[in-house]
Amino acid sequence: MIVLTLLALLVFFNVLLRPQMAFASDRVALMALRDQWIQAAAGFGLRSAPRSRTGFLNDYRNFTSRPSVRRLLQADPVFASLAARANYAFSSLETDELRGDLGATQAASDFDTALSGMAARVGDYAQNQLDTFMTFFYFVGLGLVATIAGFVVLELRLRASSALEARNRALSRALIAAQEGERLRISRELHDAVAQDLAAAKLYLGFGGTPETDKASRLIERAIEEVRGICYGLRPAELDRLGISEAASRLCAEIAGETGIEIRFISEGLGNLDLEPETEINLYRILQEALANVKRHAEARHVHIMLFGFGNYVELTVEDDGKGPGGTTPGLGRTGMEERARMIGGTFRFGFGPWGGSTLRVTAPTRRKGKE
Repeated sequence: MIVLTLLALLVFFNVLLRPQMAFASDRVALMALRDQWIQAAAGFGLRSAPRSRTGFLNDYRNFTSRPSVRRLLQADPVFASLAARANYAFSSLETDELRGDLGATQAASDFDTALSGMAARVGDYAQNQLDTFMTFFYFVGLGLVATIAGFVVLELRLRASSALEARNRALSRALIAAQEGERLRISRELHDAVAQDLAAAKLYLGFGGTPETDKASRLIERAIEEVRGICYGLRPAELDRLGISEAASRLCAEIAGETGIEIRFISEGLGNLDLEPETEINLYRILQEALANVKRHAEARHVHIMLFGFGNYVELTVEDDGKGPGGTTPGLGRTGMEERARMIGGTFRFGFGPWGGSTLRVTAPTRRKGKE
């Protein structure tokens, strides 16, 4: 804003003040020339006391050679006409004096009138230019005020939009965190209560030794396996016991067994990183959703997954040789992955992969072990 103000002042000076100063100087010079002419006129035999006219001739020629006067002659036809009349009268004055013609008196009068007209015209022209430029600057000022007001309104809207977006993100993070907490609670209750009760019921049925109790025992065994599968889906036990690498490896093996897709999983550089539980669960959920998308939409035959730690960052990359993004708009799954990446302070990128399919890459900050 300060720079714009300085530029506006500079333009104001160059466009308005400098020409007005030049006009004022020209008008003063013309008035001085007229005063000199009263004295110099005696040099042409028009006064009883002869005076020198050399200084006046030099001053008049210097005045007409001024750059500001030349510009004024080109810009204002009225001033140019008066100047031509003055030059003609001055030339006639010299010619008539050399010939002793009585017309010198009329030429001197015409020259005096032209000088007065030129001085008056400079003032009128300066006022006209001032009015024109003031009108111009008035509209420029209105435009500048409107532009500034527009920027202020835009800034307020952007801030309001940013605040709303921040609130939405905070709400999304709270919902995801609550969802993970609820999943953990349900998983533990199913494992510690329902699964244990079913296991005890199976044990008691084993004492019956009848075909009916054997059939019931098999049904309970199947129910136990289903409850364990639900518990694993809600919260993988490997994630809490062994970490993200083992949980991701098992997830890849399960998806490969279900779909027949060849999934290659590589984990490197995680031994020196101290991953927070929030980072691990969100990376796991992103991988889970990415593999679900590959399973449902990609029509891929090969998937390459790398979980890589470097410096103070951890990066998850999922590449497939399927049909690619195809210009589809992001759905709830991709939006959820992006939000989870933001929750852990990371970046989310999705696009075409090196095999012609899709590439998903999440990079998140973390800490190295032994460092705060």
